[in-house]
Amino acid sequence: MDFEPDKFFIGLTDFFAILLPGALLAYCLNGAGLGHVLLGSGYANLKGTEAWVAFLFVSYLLGHFIFLLGSWLLDDRVYDTIRNATTYRQIRRLASQDRKEKGKKVASATVLWLASRFIRQDKDSDRALAQTLRIRDKYLDRLNSPSGINAFQWCKARLNLEHREAFATVERLEAASKFFRSLIVVLGPLALWGTGLSILSLLTLALPKLGVHRWNGPAVALVSLILLYLALWRYVDQRLKATNQAYWYVITLEAKGASAPQPSQFSVPGSDVPDISRAGGVVYRNRDNRPEYLLVQATSAPNEWVLPKGHIELGETMQETAVREVHEETGVWASIGPPLDVMRYTVADEPVTVQFYLMHSLREGKAGEKREHKWFPLHEALQKATHPQTRRLLELADRQMSAR
Repeated sequence: MDFEPDKFFIGLTDFFAILLPGALLAYCLNGAGLGHVLLGSGYANLKGTEAWVAFLFVSYLLGHFIFLLGSWLLDDRVYDTIRNATTYRQIRRLASQDRKEKGKKVASATVLWLASRFIRQDKDSDRALAQTLRIRDKYLDRLNSPSGINAFQWCKARLNLEHREAFATVERLEAASKFFRSLIVVLGPLALWGTGLSILSLLTLALPKLGVHRWNGPAVALVSLILLYLALWRYVDQRLKATNQAYWYVITLEAKGASAPQPSQFSVPGSDVPDISRAGGVVYRNRDNRPEYLLVQATSAPNEWVLPKGHIELGETMQETAVREVHEETGVWASIGPPLDVMRYTVADEPVTVQFYLMHSLREGKAGEKREHKWFPLHEALQKATHPQTRRLLELADRQMSAR
């Protein structure tokens, strides 16, 4: 029989993702005096081989429960939540015209912070996913069930059939993420246990009589929280690398068997309008039952107040550009609404055409550009706006608001 190091490594890491976290939890539970609950009152009297057999049995059993809980709790509810909180994905969601996406809110401040710390904020991985979905749908559309398997699992299945070395690489990364996923499930209760001991140490003096040092609780809580943060970081990092690697492999395999595509095949529909080169928004918020509108200082003329707008980047739709530019210039996350009108003007003897949308403010944060921005009621916004076209767009937006 041939020895395959890749399979051995994957199996070993997968085994550790079950046994080691289970052993850690079993040891901590026994140290907390709960061993008799798991194996009966005779557990404390076990010695030698019997004690090891009982310990390994409990560790393996708890490990499977930990693995199951981690898969249910972390993959869909934690990882996907953090993954969808990147700047690029939020722009895509807020600019989406899909009814399923409309109405979704901006991620919480905590999730945004975690995404900024754990995930590299670039567009490549999201574009890789979009391209992979197009490849998957091309093959599965003939079955009338393209959503029957998610993109990552489809990539793994294809790599397992066509490129075993690539499949092993993805499996190694995923196995590492599973280990840290299980570790998170163990560290969470440990942090809570340490916090509980800390609270008890402040409320009672009975802990020393029970053989528990008053500093054990804070120490366990602090160490567990630090390790929990690092384990979560490593879990997200390894899972992101596994999914991205699978997407990149499949895209490369597909490219090897295809003719060179035209650039338009990789662009997002809606961004190839020849005349329109920029997009922006008339952003409103409701304050004291009346709308207020957002104006920002012009880049080249700080004394001028204009609407946020900017260039359409390659692969962007006009709606995505509007959401991105509003966020970059003012720090405001706003969802896309109906189109308002097109503004045409000239800069350095070159014609500029901008598509504007009515946009609803969802949350305010830190702007990426050092330009002052302010909210104004309609009459003040009309007085503050520098250009007649800006005032016309504000009035048009207000009429649409009133008609709702």
